[in-house]
Amino acid sequence: MIAALRKLDAQQTPEGIALSDPLGLSQQALLLSPEAYYIATLFDGEREIEDIQELLLQRHGSVIPREKIAELASALEQARFLETDEVKTELSEMTERLLRLPREMVFAGSSYPSEKDDFLRYLEFCRAFAGDVGRADKGLIMPHLEPARVPGLYGSAVAALSKAAPPQRLLIIGVAHSGLDEIAAALPTPLKTPMGELAVDLRALQALDALLPFELFNSPLSFLREHSIEFPAVFASGAWAQQNTAVMPLLVDAGLSDKAKLDELALALSVLRDEFPFYPLVSVDLSHVGARFGHGPLDSSLASEARKIDSSYLQLITAADFTGAWNILAAANNQTNIDAYGAVQAASRVLGGGALLGYELSPEAQTLSAVAAGVVAFN
Repeated sequence: MIAALRKLDAQQTPEGIALSDPLGLSQQALLLSPEAYYIATLFDGEREIEDIQELLLQRHGSVIPREKIAELASALEQARFLETDEVKTELSEMTERLLRLPREMVFAGSSYPSEKDDFLRYLEFCRAFAGDVGRADKGLIMPHLEPARVPGLYGSAVAALSKAAPPQRLLIIGVAHSGLDEIAAALPTPLKTPMGELAVDLRALQALDALLPFELFNSPLSFLREHSIEFPAVFASGAWAQQNTAVMPLLVDAGLSDKAKLDELALALSVLRDEFPFYPLVSVDLSHVGARFGHGPLDSSLASEARKIDSSYLQLITAADFTGAWNILAAANNQTNIDAYGAVQAASRVLGGGALLGYELSPEAQTLSAVAAGVVAFN
């Protein structure tokens, strides 16, 4: 029996599918052909090599030699990409440590300064590049793109947050980049920031858990290196310059077929807010286009299309037409890979009308690609 393939980062490149470990358990990377990657996805912890051979023959008429499948399994196991007993033990130990201690600032020192005074100066640097400075009394959408790429957007987010009264509870809704066992997951531990620790409101998260048809604390390790939780927590704590706010970290992992589940989550959050008032902070990016994302090298036509789709999506969000925002992506099968749709839909019942404070399509010259992000303030 071949051990199951772990949840990995899989990036499409001109050379093939690049696999890496989002949890950092393995520092290796593997480049697989699309065909080899497809076979790897069939490793579910229950199939033998013969089962996979038969499945490939039935589905695709492909005859794959036994030694080729064994060679692929061996390479994945050596890279620690399979759920072997040894890997399961280490992941269990990582989970126990994560739940026992506050979550560390994984990206401090690389994406932002780790010390309070240096971090506050960095916030002022970002604000120097900010565009429109609006109010965000009832919620905010901000990026999780690397801050150095869009400092002005982070500056606009910080400026808008600083005008809002520091809330008793901060609900952070991020995008899961390492996959979840369910459509959403929560982390029941405090978060470290340069300003100090953000305490977790466990009672509120437990109340949300009781409203949902699945176990909410299902994927704690997905938070270990998740920047879509860390960046908003860090920048919000700096904007409010105090630590009386409790945090509720929530990740969403959705596909375009999951709208009913997201609507159920959105309803649960609106019910939760009646008993546990919170400030919703949604950490998302917009279009992902170019060679790294399966489109071929970025050109002016693709960049223009990304901006057009992002603009339409943002206009509908600011008008509080969340159904319309979902539909324009679903109708085109999300052709520019906007990652915001799940988290935004989950927050749709706790956000109202908003105003766009900034938008950028940030280039990645080394990969001939680009990622877009924006800031929307809700009042």
